[in-house]
Amino acid sequence: MTLADAVKQHKLHNKYGKLDGDVKTAYKCFEAYANNPNTTKRDRITAKYYKAYYISRGFAESPPNKDKIVAELFKEVADYEANKYPEAKVRYGDCLFNGKGVEKNKSEALKYFEQAAEDGVVVAMYNVGNMYYNGIGCAKDIEKAKHYIELAVYNGYEPAIKFRKEYNF
Repeated sequence: MTLADAVKQHKLHNKYGKLDGDVKTAYKCFEAYANNPNTTKRDRITAKYYKAYYISRGFAESPPNKDKIVAELFKEVADYEANKYPEAKVRYGDCLFNGKGVEKNKSEALKYFEQAAEDGVVVAMYNVGNMYYNGIGCAKDIEKAKHYIELAVYNGYEPAIKFRKEYNF
């Protein structure tokens, strides 16, 4: 199976929104491409993103040091200059925020969430707004909090809408 075919299998869903593709074969393909130095950097990054995603979501057998592997893979994808998967910044930010596979570092998590927010990832907009509002990993900054929460609200993100109502923005 080619990497493109594996990605297509990943995107197949049934009418209930559940993965319906051949995820076992797709994962084997992602794993092979992620570890193959003869493939392009771009393809390795794609494969590493999906490999981390599959492990973290339980679509693949979990290795003993699952959290560490997932964090390392998402970090590599998040730091890739072509920025093909901005969601990886949110996922790595979550690892940092919660100390899953890496040492907990909320200020570093904020950095990754901000990058993802700038790339248009709505959940990241909300995370950044919440962190600035509460001074988590940063100095409390209500103006920045409002800015990011409003961006998330504008994009229809329900938790941000509730947050704005609760805190009277």
